[in-house]
Amino acid sequence: MNELEDILEAATDIAEEAADMAYAYFRQPILIEMKENQTPVTVADKKTEEFIRKALLADFPGFGILGEELGEESIQNQYVWTVDPIDGTRSFIRGIPLFGTLIGLLDRGKPIGGIMVLPALDETYWAGTGLGTFCNGHQIHVSQAQKLENALVSVGDVYAFEEAGKQHVLKSLHQQTEICRGYTDCFGHSLVLRGAVDAMIDPVVSIWDIAPLACMVEEAGGEYFDFHGEKTIQSKSFITCGPTLRDEILRLK
Repeated sequence: MNELEDILEAATDIAEEAADMAYAYFRQPILIEMKENQTPVTVADKKTEEFIRKALLADFPGFGILGEELGEESIQNQYVWTVDPIDGTRSFIRGIPLFGTLIGLLDRGKPIGGIMVLPALDETYWAGTGLGTFCNGHQIHVSQAQKLENALVSVGDVYAFEEAGKQHVLKSLHQQTEICRGYTDCFGHSLVLRGAVDAMIDPVVSIWDIAPLACMVEEAGGEYFDFHGEKTIQSKSFITCGPTLRDEILRLK
């Protein structure tokens, strides 16, 4: 193993333990609060992130951390973890098993590692720069779909396209793809990583949603970019796909 692989192995153990903690609350009576941005948060989100932060900071004291629920710490450092304790909280709350725990690793702001655990599906994904992308120990790859007209494309929440001013993109997807379905949140991107879905379009995102996925999709042979075609994790939109669909997606009117 190299140093990055050792780091990601330790962080994957933390992510799996944290995801098990979150899963213990799944389909149980739970208090739901609304944040200022009108997205829900539960005790499971908070407790899971508390565990992740404590474990990561103990194992990697020189690293910074940026989490969805508990904010930032030492993010000026070279290495920074990103944490989304439960990506897909709305699914989690409603007893839908398509949610995950996400941990990303940045080197001076560049994604170099990603971990995604889908506890209800018993799936663990991880990737590191130059190492490939793996699910439950097996290397995975994006699809080689050549044209949107033959592609299965997944999309985030429909209201988010309106929020992003991209209703026309959603309409074009329905008209120009073979199938367009709403596999949302990190689960939708996991399908891209394994080639089950050819592209995933997320109109509204935050950095902790996408930092881990950026490394994973690249290492699986795919691409990530925003609605402007920029390869970035600082945007409010995030698209993942196989290597030949990028230009067609950006031409959607």
